[in-house]
Amino acid sequence: MPKAKRKPKKIAEPSSSSDGAEKSINTGVANLSLSPLHDISPLLLSSAAPKDGKLPFKLPYIGPISLVQQHQSVVHGRGLIAARDVSPGECLFVIPAVAAAPIDEVYNRFLGEDEEEDYDDIDDDIGASNNDASFIKKDGPHLESIAEEILIEQIQYLLDVLDDEKSACAKETMSHAKSLLHAFVSQMSSDEVPTTPDLMKILLPSNNAHFDKDKQVIDRETILNIIRRNAFGPDFHNYDAIATCWNTTPDGKKCYNRLLGAYPLSAMINHSCSPNAVRVFGYIPNSDSCDPSKSEFGNKIQGKEVMIVHANKAISKGTEITWSYIPPAIPLIERREALLSKYGFICNCLRCIQEEKALTANPLATQCDYLPGNETSMREMIQAIEQNPSSNEIRVSYAPLYLEYFNAALAQSDTEKINDILKLATRLHFSFVACNNACTEHLSILHMCYELAGVLHTRALQQKKEGMAQVRFWTEQLKKTVMTRYGNLGENVEFVRALMKHSKLVLRMRNGWYSADDKFI
Repeated sequence: MPKAKRKPKKIAEPSSSSDGAEKSINTGVANLSLSPLHDISPLLLSSAAPKDGKLPFKLPYIGPISLVQQHQSVVHGRGLIAARDVSPGECLFVIPAVAAAPIDEVYNRFLGEDEEEDYDDIDDDIGASNNDASFIKKDGPHLESIAEEILIEQIQYLLDVLDDEKSACAKETMSHAKSLLHAFVSQMSSDEVPTTPDLMKILLPSNNAHFDKDKQVIDRETILNIIRRNAFGPDFHNYDAIATCWNTTPDGKKCYNRLLGAYPLSAMINHSCSPNAVRVFGYIPNSDSCDPSKSEFGNKIQGKEVMIVHANKAISKGTEITWSYIPPAIPLIERREALLSKYGFICNCLRCIQEEKALTANPLATQCDYLPGNETSMREMIQAIEQNPSSNEIRVSYAPLYLEYFNAALAQSDTEKINDILKLATRLHFSFVACNNACTEHLSILHMCYELAGVLHTRALQQKKEGMAQVRFWTEQLKKTVMTRYGNLGENVEFVRALMKHSKLVLRMRNGWYSADDKFI
């Protein structure tokens, strides 16, 4: 079965004003943004788990956002906008999953405990070419299909609960099932699902939903299409990398705590290659009192994972909230091909338009035209990028080239080369600040710069020279970026340091992800 494609969307450009025609669809939740959330560390760091077993805030948390339709900032369909001016690092929302594939169950099925299962109807690329059902190719696509199948089963279980009106299910369970189903189905496009003034409330399920499943066609194909259009998969490694880990590492499930989850509110966020929001997945500590609203039924379907979203730049009131559907460090042509193939639209965000104009006026050789591993060839390519008027956008697109050049140059351990690399890396850093602030590629570059500044400082001390200025500068840049991605962490210096150490371990150390105590990035 071919992958379902998202209906084509026009990409909204930022607007600094909220004036004009607007249809607000966030009735009933407007008051939730009055109390800013300053510290989400209990959802990230096991060392920050509350000693009394209670989170210092309630979930879901909805910050300064509004869900709108027919708003001048949202060119097509529904979208989220800033309800007021927002600062970098401010939390926009924290929400639990409506449905999540339990990692233990996915792991057990992947390793063959349920080998009688046939996933060919999920992905026709899986299985032997001779249709031998006993053969299962345990690769990334197979793993993804298992996760999708489990999510389908969870939604079908909710439907079964509603079908059995005379069952022994508690009234509260029945109501919870209705609210989760209503939220899940409401992810469908506004062309398929009527928009109501209470949509924001529906997307944040509560136990008072009035869902009539008889008015919706919710068959297996519909469920799968919703999952493939809107569900959020792995947040660091892709399915292929996870499959390799599970095939080769004893008890590999400890390396991950999530795979696939449905977050209906997040599905309202549109794409931009130069986004103003960044997400990370956290985990509710294992304590019933951490989320007293979760019943045993809720834990079974929703699990413990949560999505945390922060602003990665200043956002003016009325501007659309966007994030990137794909990794940012990809050249323009490849980005557009990936978005068209997977999501069914061609991106025309500000970054894409500027990059297209710059490359039309000053054509740049493709990455294939330099010699990988050849320092001189890579340097020539980088010099061509640096001379382009829109070098900010193009630097980010070719960040892998810069990193490859840095690695080749650093192999010589030359002080002059380190200074040269830091100059280039400084420009690359500020290009990320402008285009894709606080993404994982950006953090990785900052950690490299901090390490190189430390090397130069050590050499300066040996020559009895001052070398702390660069160390201080890169420490501050790294700290600022970490606090943009994860919030100010309650101004707790130890938590900030823990986040900096964690991101260095995961992003800069070989196999660092597998040795990290906490599984997020």
